[in-house]
Amino acid sequence: MSKPAIAKCWTFLSSRGDRRYQTLLYADGSTSCDCPGWCRRVAGDGSRSCRHTRAIELETADRECDSMHDYGTSATPTAATVSPSRVITDFGRMGRRKIHT
Repeated sequence: MSKPAIAKCWTFLSSRGDRRYQTLLYADGSTSCDCPGWCRRVAGDGSRSCRHTRAIELETADRECDSMHDYGTSATPTAATVSPSRVITDFGRMGRRKIHT
């Protein structure tokens, strides 16, 4: 099964301000994030959520994010965009965290 294309990417500063987390919106409407909240918490139905993905659902992510990149448009990059190569490289760590019970 192939992964859906990335439509948008947001970078959020952690609440302590010492880390950055990338949250992705895929073309099929699903979201993912590399923050500990999203990686470690799974609801009973298998869904995941964190404050960053909820910001996307509430359409407040553009105001709350540190930077954003829209892969759906061919606009000229601005200082607030994220490099596509950085998104793919940095986001590869997701799913490698171990859940301790």
